[in-house]
Amino acid sequence: MNPTPARLCRAICVGACVTAASLVAPVARAALGGDASTIRDDEMRVNGTPRQATALRAQIQTHEIAMADGSSIREFVLPSGIVFAVAWSTRFKPNLEALLGAHAADYSAAATEAMRTPGIKRHVVLQRGDLVVSSTAHLNVYAGRAYLRSLVPQGIHVDELR
Repeated sequence: MNPTPARLCRAICVGACVTAASLVAPVARAALGGDASTIRDDEMRVNGTPRQATALRAQIQTHEIAMADGSSIREFVLPSGIVFAVAWSTRFKPNLEALLGAHAADYSAAATEAMRTPGIKRHVVLQRGDLVVSSTAHLNVYAGRAYLRSLVPQGIHVDELR
């Protein structure tokens, strides 16, 4: 019995997610839940330039990395220096394992679980433990955000994190 195209595609996607998760090395970056002092590492990794850090609210700093193709990655930082959320708007799929840091395994497990349901997924919201990842892909435009529920400051709505 030959596999249907949908089953074959699903198997390839699950395999790719598992492979990508297994290749993640523990590198210090300003990843989700990490220290903001390494944001410069992210700028160099994506060959981007920093934009002026802005305040989302008085207590939240937003660091944006702009890339030559118009893509951008934003990292939201608490006064304690911890990155509690990241957002992206890119032309190519971002390296979510690098952006999610220590939470990449939770993302990989949630993505593998989501792939078990049939159909094409252009918008996905994955939740696992404290991690929430919302992602949309359409015609070479990837947009989304990831945040740690326990670290989102009171008075900040997650829709503001874009």
